[in-house]
Amino acid sequence: MDIEQTLLTWLLVWLAAASYLMIRRWRSHSGVGLVLVYVVTFGTIHWLAPMLMLLPSNQGPDMEFTVDGLRESALAMVMFAIGAEVAWQLIGRRRDASTQGAPSKLLTAITTAYLATAVLLYVFISPLAARLPSIAALVAAGSTLMAVAVGLKCWSAWLDKRTGTMWLWVASTAVFPIVTVLMQGFLGYGYAAALVVLGLVASFYPRRLRMTVFAMLLAYGGLSIYVTYMRDRTDIRETVWGGASMDDRLTKIRTSFEQGEWFNPWDPDHFRRINGRLNQSFLVGAAVSYLSEGRARYAAGGTLVDAALAIVPRALWPNKPETGGSGDLVTTYTGIKFAEGTSVGVGHVLELYVNFATPGVLVGFFVVGFIVAYLDRASADRLVGGDAAGFMKRYMPGLSLLQVGGSLAEVVGTAAASYVLVVVVNRILLAVFRINTEAPARPAGPRPLREYLADSRTTS
Repeated sequence: MDIEQTLLTWLLVWLAAASYLMIRRWRSHSGVGLVLVYVVTFGTIHWLAPMLMLLPSNQGPDMEFTVDGLRESALAMVMFAIGAEVAWQLIGRRRDASTQGAPSKLLTAITTAYLATAVLLYVFISPLAARLPSIAALVAAGSTLMAVAVGLKCWSAWLDKRTGTMWLWVASTAVFPIVTVLMQGFLGYGYAAALVVLGLVASFYPRRLRMTVFAMLLAYGGLSIYVTYMRDRTDIRETVWGGASMDDRLTKIRTSFEQGEWFNPWDPDHFRRINGRLNQSFLVGAAVSYLSEGRARYAAGGTLVDAALAIVPRALWPNKPETGGSGDLVTTYTGIKFAEGTSVGVGHVLELYVNFATPGVLVGFFVVGFIVAYLDRASADRLVGGDAAGFMKRYMPGLSLLQVGGSLAEVVGTAAASYVLVVVVNRILLAVFRINTEAPARPAGPRPLREYLADSRTTS
């Protein structure tokens, strides 16, 4: 079998597992988008660039590493699907305490409070806390809280049959990438936040064909924006990081996108921009080769210990051992050196592989799939029941797992910070504004969002 046939084979294996997950969740309407967003994010950095390599114009010397890495990525997606299925089967047999749906006005008040808190953290407190240990991680979780609050606004509007308002909130996610580029010079953070909202909306919106067409158009538009941004990224970041005024930043971004390019898979420049930053399979393949040649030793669980330690904030453990960042791990296990200041994520597949090779990927992604699917369904049960506190305590840490391109230490640290943030915000809402995010439980089985929405929109 030649390299192109091998590439196609693993692309199809990956696609089959991912399609199963997407169709399974789409038909059941019993999640809040965590599984969906994980699959999309995973595919963006592991599947997209290898797929474009099927075109003769996009094939090159890095294809062999990409195929080796894609094999690990495809096996990872298969095990993720198996882990998710096991979680769904177990949850389906379990009878949980559900709750009565929250009144519309209470839900609106809660989501407004979450949104205001997120804006306060991101815009006003974030610059002051950037150098404080642990507080910076807590504030960073505030940007995720903003996306969650917008998603809840969409949910509230849909329950109240204010479909136009819901789509206005969906449209507002277009601001996220603009804000993150203006404030930080990064496009990916804004994309990730918008995807969180879209994943939540897709979990309850019943018109599947319309949502599918919308998602395809959005994906093409997103790729067009990405290749344009990557063309001018250096100039944009020099403007933002150089301390230019907001007017100058806006002018720079407006000029860039006035000269925007529509994504063309046959354009070698567009492929290079995608392959250079969104081909995590290449890095995995490079690690497979590097380790098989004995040029580095397997971590044998070392980075997993670092991930476990990440749950303890440095504010409580000032002497906590320093751990290498994602870029250091990638260089250590691939031998590839990157330019100073370049941010390179190690990713879940690569990190699991450098610890225990393929068995580590298989076991690790079974566990990840189980956890993501469990939190997806558990979050949906609480959301349907009107238990905002229960929903947030599961959903916010679950979102940290969607950092597919980051290290496991970052995932654990973000999950812990997110949980703490939710607990603190909920207590403030109760103490200061008398908004109770808890809902009294009543014995009942979990209900799919589809059934709940049908009842609520019929009787309201």
